[in-house]
Amino acid sequence: MGAIVMNCNPLTNGHLALIRHAAAHCGFLYVFVVEEDRSVFPFEDRIALVRQGTADMDNVRVCPSGKYMISGLTFPTYFLKETEDPSALQSELDVTLFASRIAPALGIRRRFAGQEPFDAVTRQYNETMRRLLPAYGMEFCEFPRSCQEGTPISASRVRRLLEENGGVTQELLRLVPDCTGAYLTQRFGTAEEKRP
Repeated sequence: MGAIVMNCNPLTNGHLALIRHAAAHCGFLYVFVVEEDRSVFPFEDRIALVRQGTADMDNVRVCPSGKYMISGLTFPTYFLKETEDPSALQSELDVTLFASRIAPALGIRRRFAGQEPFDAVTRQYNETMRRLLPAYGMEFCEFPRSCQEGTPISASRVRRLLEENGGVTQELLRLVPDCTGAYLTQRFGTAEEKRP
């Protein structure tokens, strides 16, 4: 069994590529969506989008992360990463708790993550998993970042495009699955609608 813990703020084609890759490399995959409501998009919307996006994957179960996976309790600086010095982060507690308590209870032997070329906090977290998980008999599997026209796909890029354009654009729609595109269009409208 495998696991991914992701924020999906919002769900992108990159997230789905990682989920599909992980699901193809283990018999059963848990996808834990970060439950803290400190993101741009509320938890209930984020988990609903992940469930919609993975509905065709029989060996995937989407679950809330609870209080002990990338939460304010175990990894508070994750939510301060835009202003916090990533070299000072201590992500060991979060990874150790997952590997020593959560993974054994669910039979999880592999933890999947996407490579992180931009965000230093997430990159540091991946390094912590790479270093600590083997001591608990777990394998860390890092998947190359998905790209669209040579540019890495990221939720931060989707949020930036929304902000810069005042709504959904065709460029943004190429970065997200249909369920996210419909959600964003309903919530923000299209950039064309907002132009005078």
